[in-house]
Amino acid sequence: MTQETQAESKSEQIAADIRDAIRAGKLTQGVLYSSRELGEMFGASRTPVREALLKLADVGLVRIERNRGARVVGQDGRGIVELCSLRLLLEPPACRNAAAVLTSRDDEEMLAEYRIMESRADAGPEYFAADERLHDLILRAGGNARLAKVVSELRQTLALDGRLSVPRYQPVETALKDHWAIVDALLKRDGLAAERAMRKHIFRSGDLLVTHSSEDNRGLVAEWRRWVEIAVPAGEQIVL
Repeated sequence: MTQETQAESKSEQIAADIRDAIRAGKLTQGVLYSSRELGEMFGASRTPVREALLKLADVGLVRIERNRGARVVGQDGRGIVELCSLRLLLEPPACRNAAAVLTSRDDEEMLAEYRIMESRADAGPEYFAADERLHDLILRAGGNARLAKVVSELRQTLALDGRLSVPRYQPVETALKDHWAIVDALLKRDGLAAERAMRKHIFRSGDLLVTHSSEDNRGLVAEWRRWVEIAVPAGEQIVL
């Protein structure tokens, strides 16, 4: 591994650590953190920390304030519409593709992650970590690593807002039912059913996030529904 590759790997690891800290509430939304402070927190020098913060700024998790540090931020309503729309366009067809190439080992790993979600149905950190691993496993099984990385970044950017939807706006049981429909279809190698189940799940989550993104959100909801019409094939109805 070259020095350049090692540096890239280090900054990516720190970015992942910072994302995890934000999701766990160890880094607080709205608070400004200096590179030095974050370096001490994660045991790294300022250079990889700064590079990690630039990555996180690109996906909207932090805002860089020159000579001061980075402030943890959440998505505004438009940002949520854009991120959810991208997930809706990308993830369902990727799920259908995965159904054609999954292995028995993938089946075991999917079931293991789902069982963790089922046993940790308190909407706590372990539940959401298993949720994230399950989605990532499905995407990576399809063989398109770049697509998996893009969707992973979209999910991570939505993580702060997504945690608000479960259990505040929908029961954990509903989310579990959605995930089981996806896993069950994949276990049966039914690509069309897996695609529909993933689309329904993302639509439900996105609809909740957009609807509750702000008090005056009629325009955002209308924009979100236009993207839904584009993403959902003619003749298919999503029944929640």
